[in-house]
Parts: sequence; structure tokens; C-alpha cells
Amino acid sequence: MSEYTFPFNTCEKPNKNGIAQPYSALFNLINCVIIFYFLLKTKQKYTFILLFSILCFELFHVFSHIVHIHGSIQINITHSLTYFMNLAFFYAFYCYTNKLPSYEFVFYLIALVCFDIYSIFNLTIIYYLLSQSAIFISLLVYYFPLLPNFIQNSVYQIIFLVVTIILLFLNEKYNCDKMIKIYPDFPYHIFIETTGIVLFYIICSNFYRL
Repeated sequence: MSEYTFPFNTCEKPNKNGIAQPYSALFNLINCVIIFYFLLKTKQKYTFILLFSILCFELFHVFSHIVHIHGSIQINITHSLTYFMNLAFFYAFYCYTNKLPSYEFVFYLIALVCFDIYSIFNLTIIYYLLSQSAIFISLLVYYFPLLPNFIQNSVYQIIFLVVTIILLFLNEKYNCDKMIKIYPDFPYHIFIETTGIVLFYIICSNFYRL
């Protein structure tokens, strides 16, 4: 696949009538229930905002697998919601640690954002998936020494799962056509969604306590 555009090129054969990609929608709906459960357990404003941002992302994710809207509106909204999540992570880290990032780290983040914006207009989803993931992982690493042990212990798992999701996206980009030829009706995209459930479970089950 020369391009990978969410949700049109996700590797689940879409239906022409009804729910476009029911398996992916169902898995993300399960994810939303898990996130909502931990959202109700938050006790701090910053953790509520963090889990709320994740829930907004996943709710729109569900919608995008139910209805495919012509054009780039869905990928643009999804991408904007990743900014919301990253800002929410930064806000939570700042509120908990009361530490602003150094000027060097701020310039580094600005460089990542510039690359991300360039990617939006000139490259495919893989590149801005990489840039947004880099922003997220960089925040985790920067604030790592100041976070409690239960968050520190989860960071390694979170980074591993983020990298796994990126690799699964790359697999869909380059091998989806081949996989569909073998089993046309199998919803391969659920491998990404299942990994996403594990990722957000680990994030929410730990960060709601921050």
C-alpha cells in the first residue's frame, strides 16, 4: 500500500452497508468502557483531564470505524486528539511534579511538533504516528525520575506497546494486500486494536492514581 490513511486503509475489509468495520469498532468500544471505568475513579483534576482526553480519542476512534467519511476530516480530527492527549499528559506531569521542562527540552519538543506538522501535509500517517509517539515517549522519559514507582514500573510496558503498535501499523501499510488475499474476511486490524486495549488499560489503571 503506497499510502495509509485512517480509517480507509485499516486492514479490515469495510462493509458497504451498516457498520463499516464492526470488529475494529467493537474492540474500541470495549476500550472505551475500560477507560470510562478508570475515569470515574480519578480524584485529581489533572488525571480526570488526562483520562478524558484518552476517552475522547477512543470514542472518535469507534465512530471512525463505524462511518467512513469521504476526505481527510477523520484523520485530521484523530490527529488533533493525539495533541489533546499529549498536552493532557504534559499537564498531568507538571501538576504532579510542579516542574516545568528545561529550555532545551522545550526546543526539542518544538522540533518534533514542526516535523509532525510537516508530516501532516506532506507524508503519510506512519510519519506523524512516529512524531506523536516520540512526543509522548519523550515526556515519559523526561519526567520519569520524578514519577512514583508504580508509574515508573509501567513506563517500560507502555513504551514497548507503543513500539509494537507502530510495527503493526507498518505491517498493515506494506502487507495488508497480501494478508487480505490469503484470508479476505479476517479483520487483521484487530491486532492493533487489541494491543491498544492493553496499552490504554496499563495507562489508565496506573495514571488514574497519579
